Amino acid sequence: MDVVYRAVLAAVSALVAGAALAAPPNAPAAPTTPPLLASFPAVELGKLDDAGKQAFAAMANEEVCPCGCPTSFGACLQNDKCKPARLLGAWIVDLLAEGVDPKLVHEAVTRELTNGFPAPPRAPDLRGYGAKGANGAPITIVEYADFECTHCRAAGPVLNELIKRHPEVRIVYKHFPLQFHAMARRAAVAVEAAGRQGKFWQMHDAVFSTQDLLSEELLLGHATALGLDGARFKRDLDDPELARRVEASRAEAMAFGFDSTPSFLVNGRPYFLARSLDGFELRLEMERARATSACP
Repeated sequence: MDVVYRAVLAAVSALVAGAALAAPPNAPAAPTTPPLLASFPAVELGKLDDAGKQAFAAMANEEVCPCGCPTSFGACLQNDKCKPARLLGAWIVDLLAEGVDPKLVHEAVTRELTNGFPAPPRAPDLRGYGAKGANGAPITIVEYADFECTHCRAAGPVLNELIKRHPEVRIVYKHFPLQFHAMARRAAVAVEAAGRQGKFWQMHDAVFSTQDLLSEELLLGHATALGLDGARFKRDLDDPELARRVEASRAEAMAFGFDSTPSFLVNGRPYFLARSLDGFELRLEMERARATSACP
């Protein structure tokens, strides 16, 4: 028994010694997880019930600060230094108070704070694409859309109202025809062909208004109704340059990581919040606050 005891003791001693050798002297302590925050002084949570407050706290503790600070969204809500955090926090509270599914809100916020507002700006090619709003406007929103996409059709009136309210905004339309929409590419070329005769937005609106009925004949009918030179329009429909233009726009959207329509850039950075007027207006406020914000 004494022999067995000594053998076990020797084995345990060897393991302890090995562990000591494996851990270098003065090894840094393992990082500690920051404590979960339960209060967020920069936002008013009074309109939320307990479930809403829990949902908000989960987002605040799990997501990153929109100001690029090395801390959580919630940590940036401890004071007013990071204005985009305060603005986004108030918007989240409003959605939760209205009864919007917290999972949907959390998903949008995750995408916005991971790949949207804090992301490095992209440099889309805007030369010659259909645009609304003042040239040189301080904020440019680029829309990548598909003429057979119902969500894209719904986004149009929202963007029109946005530029009416905000003369500092310019909208640029780019093409992102999806593979499973048979007429999306042809419709995009038709809109570009109409653009050569100064009727880009008129054809854009006509195509979206009849997106469930798209056909070659319908596109030609729209051209006639808009007073276009029919012969020129037909030639342009088959111009390889316009087809390449549509494909280049689609390739750019995919290179930027977009996989659905409509997708948006706001001053070069992706936008993942709601495709609603208040969602876009929130992002405009966040953009204006970007230069004057700081980490807590």
